[in-house]
Amino acid sequence: MKINSIAPCGMNCTLCHSFQDSKSKCPGCRSKTGITRKSCSNCAIRNCDKKENYCFECDIFPCKQLNNLDKRYRMRYGMSMLDNLHYIQNNGEKAFLANQNKKYVCPECNKPRTVHYDYCIYCKQEKRIE
Repeated sequence: MKINSIAPCGMNCTLCHSFQDSKSKCPGCRSKTGITRKSCSNCAIRNCDKKENYCFECDIFPCKQLNNLDKRYRMRYGMSMLDNLHYIQNNGEKAFLANQNKKYVCPECNKPRTVHYDYCIYCKQEKRIE
C-alpha cells in the first residue's frame, strides 16, 4: 500500500504549491479524485510504465527524467527527489512524511510550507536560513 500524497518521484505532494493553492487546488499526482494540474498530468515520471509504486523499484533507477528533475529541484528549491526516494526506501513512507512535516513546517503559523517559495503562503513568514 502506498501513501497517495507521495509521488512516484519522491515528491511530497502536500509541499507542492499546486497542492496548497486554495483557488485551484491540485489533489496530488496519485489522486483518483479531482483534477490534477496539467504539469502533473503530463509528467513523464508519473506516466512511466516501467515503475510500480516508486521510481526506486525500476530496473533503470535513476533514469534520465528523474536525474533531470532531481537536478532542477536541488538547484531551485534545495530539495532532492533522489534523497527523498532513498529515505522512503530505507525508512518507509510514514517516517518520510514525519520527517518532511518537521522539516517544512512554518515556525509562525505551524502550517506546511511549500518547497517552491521562500516564504509561507499562509502567513508570509520568510524561510529561516538553516
